[in-house]
Amino acid sequence: MKKTSITRIASSILLFIAALPLTAMAENESKDKAIVATNKTTDKDIEVIEVTSKRNQANSEMTEQTEQLMSVAGIGNDPLSAVYSLPGIVYAGGDTGSPAVRGSSPDDNAFYIDDIQVGYIFHLFGDSIFNENLIQDFSLHPAAFGSEYGNATGGVFDVQLRDPRQQEIETTIDLSMLKSGFMVEGETFEDQAFYLSYRRSQIHLFLPEGEEDEGYTIFKAPISEDYQGKYQWLIGDAHKLTFSASGASDTGGINISEESEEGKIDPDSVGDLKITTKFDSQSLSWQYYGDEEKIMQLVAGHTVNTTDQMFGQGQFIKVDEEIYNLRFSSQITWLEGHKLGFGLDYSKADVDYSFDIIPYYCTENDADCNEKKGDRIQDVANLTDEDIAIYVHDIWQLSDNWQLTAGLRAERNDYTEQDFIHPRLALDWFVADGLTIKAKAGTYSRFPDVDTALNKLGNPNIKSPQATHYSLGVDYDLNGIWFTSLDIYHKELTELPRSVDENSAEEDFDAHYTNDTSGDAQGVEWLVRHERNNGWFGWASLSWSQSQRTDDLTNISADYYLDTPLVANVVVNYELNERWDFGLRFTLRSGAKYTPIVGLRENPDYEDHFLPDYGELNAKTLPVYHRLDLEANYKTKYWGYDAKWTWAIINAMAQKNVSGYYYEPSDNDTLTEYNISGEEDIGVFPYVGLKMSF
Repeated sequence: MKKTSITRIASSILLFIAALPLTAMAENESKDKAIVATNKTTDKDIEVIEVTSKRNQANSEMTEQTEQLMSVAGIGNDPLSAVYSLPGIVYAGGDTGSPAVRGSSPDDNAFYIDDIQVGYIFHLFGDSIFNENLIQDFSLHPAAFGSEYGNATGGVFDVQLRDPRQQEIETTIDLSMLKSGFMVEGETFEDQAFYLSYRRSQIHLFLPEGEEDEGYTIFKAPISEDYQGKYQWLIGDAHKLTFSASGASDTGGINISEESEEGKIDPDSVGDLKITTKFDSQSLSWQYYGDEEKIMQLVAGHTVNTTDQMFGQGQFIKVDEEIYNLRFSSQITWLEGHKLGFGLDYSKADVDYSFDIIPYYCTENDADCNEKKGDRIQDVANLTDEDIAIYVHDIWQLSDNWQLTAGLRAERNDYTEQDFIHPRLALDWFVADGLTIKAKAGTYSRFPDVDTALNKLGNPNIKSPQATHYSLGVDYDLNGIWFTSLDIYHKELTELPRSVDENSAEEDFDAHYTNDTSGDAQGVEWLVRHERNNGWFGWASLSWSQSQRTDDLTNISADYYLDTPLVANVVVNYELNERWDFGLRFTLRSGAKYTPIVGLRENPDYEDHFLPDYGELNAKTLPVYHRLDLEANYKTKYWGYDAKWTWAIINAMAQKNVSGYYYEPSDNDTLTEYNISGEEDIGVFPYVGLKMSF
């Protein structure tokens, strides 16, 4: 399968920084209402205890689960990186890329920040866009999620940033070989506080610009940046008003010469390759906490996304997207034993795009994208997309042992001109103390892949991919310290994109893509977790899964390229004393699928150049993958200020994990004599970090 220039070049130059496996535990925790007790003395010296409460108490501390995720070894204190240590989650490309959840494509996921859906929460090279000090809670919903979530057929990543603390203004500085930044937080007025965080990657300091290496010359070393900020006002005892801002960017540039591997295979790629992605988002949130568990929230958001790519001889892609979001949700207790939740989601996107490219009309289910190469095309256009959804769910406490959640989500997308009614059910059986059996099911849809839906590049009439999820799980809390869970899931995927070929209908050829691919995924996942006790905590997971895609026109099925049947993870952390703690993370998984190169063929566009000839789609399996990460943290003080040192070794066993195979061209190649090389993930990589608070 042909690798894109962006992926191929970036991985060869920057691979060793991209392997910060990210994992996160998907458990919601209740938000306790703070109780303030004050002592008063009466005229008769009788002590009276007066208890008051604020229903709108700031959620300024992270949950226990999120705090544990900070300690996973080798992730640079990035709790979202811990998601890759849980069953069912793999990288969508070696040690880099976005997460793939339970056999679904990374494009099937949805990302929420403070209840607003955003385009991405991970940088281009795998680390998340969040400062470790700001995440209050992180939930991963891998399948059969509730009616409050939409535009996703894979998994949902729900991030809640914590509220600012009412404290004297404090500054925290982080310095490391990977990323550095600062954070300012504190109180401005009574019941008003703020924080502001900014981070910038440091890897560009280790990649000198202007030096050629095997035909590649970096002219813009890769840099990633991100920021988050909040200003919050606690109004009275029941209202909370919050203004939030966040953003992230990634940029990098490299020159590809005719002597490079990429230049020899694809002369169209010769020239400067530069990538810039960026988003800036602002939101205003009002929350109301009433009596009898009544909660209301109204969030208005605005986001600007920018993508700017140039490559080859004058080829480029430029996209400017402006999105407006409005989200209302409410929860009330109405009938006896019933809790009702309902809400409204509205979004409008205005997109200006232009491009001048040589297109490849293919999907992830095509063995060879070179066979789908088109003629160079240009376009400048604008599109507008509006989405509206209404949802409702009822939590019915049937008895002390049974709870039923029934939900419904109605959606309308004006670009695809489709309407959906998605039913969703969840049944919990509390069998005994600590033992719960859970069954869930639901239907889902999402917006089509952008490159398959645009005019000229794709099919403007393509429809939304859809999915049906089923899940059955058992949770058992053994003794408050040991916890285990077992989950069985099945996903049915329909209306997936398929590139046109000789099997397609004659009228579909100009459309480039149709909805003639389906698929399924199923698996079993087992997790054992040890809560913090006597300085120890951690978890171990084991999963079996199978995922495939089917060409509905030919009825030919093949394993999905991210199909990874067996995955095992072990995470162990030990706090020796108040100063020292240690962490270990070990991952073992069977190799993903790949399409083998079976020969060479002449490049029809360039004489004396060869292209790889591919065999059966995803017919081969990569070697077994394993990796060990180690970490030690030491807490101390400098000049009276708190400080923490971090020492870590990524891939401490120096395992050479192969993430794929590619054609390595040379001057003496023939159709029968050529070299195939393995592409290795990150090697041994030690790093040091220092964090201080002033």
